[in-house]
Amino acid sequence: MKLKFNLDFNFSINGWSRKQKKGERSVCSLFSEEIERLSPMRGTKTLANYQTAMRSLMLFAGTEVALADMNNEFICSYEHWLKHQGISPNTISCYMRSLRTLWRSATSRLELEADNPFKNVFTGNAKTRKRSITIDDIRKLRQLVLPPDSFEALSRDVFLFSFYALGMPFVDVAHLCWSHIADNVIFYYRRKTSQPVKVHLEPCMIDIVNRYGCCSRDLIFPFISHPGESSEEQEYQLALNKYNRALKRIGRKAGIGCVLTSYVVRHTWASVAFSSNVELPVISRALGHTNTDTTLIYIREIDDNRLDEANRMLLENMGL
Repeated sequence: MKLKFNLDFNFSINGWSRKQKKGERSVCSLFSEEIERLSPMRGTKTLANYQTAMRSLMLFAGTEVALADMNNEFICSYEHWLKHQGISPNTISCYMRSLRTLWRSATSRLELEADNPFKNVFTGNAKTRKRSITIDDIRKLRQLVLPPDSFEALSRDVFLFSFYALGMPFVDVAHLCWSHIADNVIFYYRRKTSQPVKVHLEPCMIDIVNRYGCCSRDLIFPFISHPGESSEEQEYQLALNKYNRALKRIGRKAGIGCVLTSYVVRHTWASVAFSSNVELPVISRALGHTNTDTTLIYIREIDDNRLDEANRMLLENMGL
């Protein structure tokens, strides 16, 4: 007598569920294949965007997701989750465009007919609010008294370290290792663009590194406790969210008008460098950008101010 088993099983995605059938291909495996297939035709930064977006989607789902589940309801729920995590509209848009490209590529290759799941989500470019602070604000942060050994003190010091280190992104700070430092120089590859960055260790940076660096671990800052393991990405995302929440509280305590986030420090370094007459290609290289067009986004506001000042001087010289 042969027994016939029902091999369908249920799974839940952030509160809603469906029945997944045996043999259904997962989004993770399909999109990984598409990234591999598209890699000869895409730049390093684009491929990194694909990978980041896919990891974010899998973190949201918390389990394997079949391609059939990637419908409009699922994507709208994902968008709502990203907003709740405090992710900026333009970052959400970048994730959605990357995932849409992979979805289109996968469905086209498999010759599948499906409704566009991205039709009701934002994929444009939102006008960004001011994202840089002033040198006076940096001084306020340095002078702010915070409880020793608190996460707020760590977050303030990491924000300052990022500024001192040419606007180093939080993802690179969180993964910064002792092996990246030699002869008072930090040398690392940006995780997002794979661009090499070299930073000379100044005394203000050494103080912070020595405060948190522990010889018993390779990572300098205590954000990721299990590097190289499957939990690393989730650990990093949790640390990033906690860091951003702490920065908002610190900014209010210091009396800074701009809402502090992990992005503010890069915009601030670029703006301060530009106002100090550092040449645009130098700023672009320091930030690890592959072209200066990206850097211009960071300094657009201060660039407009300098244009106004230049025009005023020109008119004054003409006696107008």
